[in-house]
Amino acid sequence: MQRSVATFARKLGVTQKVPSVCALVLSSMLVACSGADESSAPAATEVVLPVSLNEVMVALINKAADPIWAAVWAGPQSDHDWRELEHLAYQVELGGALLKYPGTGPLDQAWTSNPDWQQLAEQLSQDGKRAVNAVRSRNMDLMERAGGQLVDTCEACHRAFKPDLPTMDMFGELPARPPVSIP
Repeated sequence: MQRSVATFARKLGVTQKVPSVCALVLSSMLVACSGADESSAPAATEVVLPVSLNEVMVALINKAADPIWAAVWAGPQSDHDWRELEHLAYQVELGGALLKYPGTGPLDQAWTSNPDWQQLAEQLSQDGKRAVNAVRSRNMDLMERAGGQLVDTCEACHRAFKPDLPTMDMFGELPARPPVSIP
């Protein structure tokens, strides 16, 4: 019995951090498009994400990419599954864009100041865009190629920048977060 992509994505917890990441991206876009003159606009290096880049990679990119890869074998079963895959592909594209900015991790500033990191982050964003187009076309061959390119880009980055750091559902040492209270 095949699981639907949507069920698979929910099981992986893809949507857990999506609202906060989307809010961050939206607010960044609003600031960038606010019409302020260039002299008052902050430099790109002044943007600091509220989480580590490792958290972005694990919580956003890995969680979005896994169902895309799995869909090649399981095959989306409904229009809803295809739409969910499209959303996940957009998350990969946005995740690549977010990786261009440092976060709160101890290596984030060093990584983002490296031109090779910037190139790989852009490549990941482009891979996400290819995945969006592959999903929209509902072409499994294109999806397989897009997924393969995602793997190649991720592996190239890990070989260069984090061969010994945790990946795939392992955050490693996270900074302490204040407790959240909901009124």
